[in-house]
Amino acid sequence: MAFYTSALRPALFLLSADSSHALAHRALRWTTLWQILADLQRLSMDDQRLHVTYGGVELKNPVGLAAGFDKDCELIDALSLLGFGFLCVGSIMPAPRIGNPYPRIVRYEESASIADSMGVPSKGRAYAVERLRHRGSGGVPVFANIGGFSSDEIATGVLDVLPHVNAVEISLMCPNVLKEGERFDAIAMLRGVLSQIAGRERFVTVRVPNDTTTDHGEFAEFVECCAEASVSGLKVGGGRPIAEAKLGSGRGTLHGRNIFERALENVARAAEYARGRVPIKGNGGISSASDVMAMRRAGAVCVDLYSAFIYQGWTIARDINAGLLADMTTLPISASALRA
Repeated sequence: MAFYTSALRPALFLLSADSSHALAHRALRWTTLWQILADLQRLSMDDQRLHVTYGGVELKNPVGLAAGFDKDCELIDALSLLGFGFLCVGSIMPAPRIGNPYPRIVRYEESASIADSMGVPSKGRAYAVERLRHRGSGGVPVFANIGGFSSDEIATGVLDVLPHVNAVEISLMCPNVLKEGERFDAIAMLRGVLSQIAGRERFVTVRVPNDTTTDHGEFAEFVECCAEASVSGLKVGGGRPIAEAKLGSGRGTLHGRNIFERALENVARAAEYARGRVPIKGNGGISSASDVMAMRRAGAVCVDLYSAFIYQGWTIARDINAGLLADMTTLPISASALRA
């Protein structure tokens, strides 16, 4: 991490956030380079004490890469080498989409946060499925985030993509494609999807929309709907809308350290509503082993991250997992609790 934060990141941050993002994507196409780096820096860990189960999938560690970075499933081979316990790719959309106007990403370096307004750009589901069909074998578990603008579109996406991944994550609506002040009926859309994928719930996780977490009654009903349907996991985050003149759309969603406390509170509430019936994945501002432990105590089985990948670099999963192993010897929490 020292080389990245002291030398490479300052150079990358001289570029716009969108340009740095594109450059990172180009670099991660050189899988052989990342294999060498992974071996030299011992990025992968396989310690039984880190193993967890989420979404019906056995994970070697509880730290994953969140959806949004590899939207079109093009970088799985390289990303699988970086020590993550799982990768979440997508959102995979039904058809190609341009997305929102540039700039789409703004950095807030002082708080290790970002605002984004991607607008779910995508090369479309057919392209993503073809990439998934031809990815290398032996990589880490892959969850595919499935998006769309109707229950029918999302359900079709789930059925098309599921044979090629370990599990799917339903994303009911990206907040960056809604008009200001616009809301949608997340529970009705969720019920519509679940009715069409009956029998496959054991391979399906659901992302709780950010808007849903702001209404206690709706949040509780949403979790109850997932529990009744026996879905295999819930992703709970803390992203919130933000006005940002530097974004091409003028507004976006805030991520990173600025939302960690909100995400932690949302995970605790989801755990209260779920009462152990649905495993929870925490997301939002996670950047250290202590953050993961806090999420664990709030009720999460595992976490995924994105902003910390930007600010701390490709060793982030290894560094967090090393911290978790160290914490097991110094904190009053057992290995069995971590595996729960």
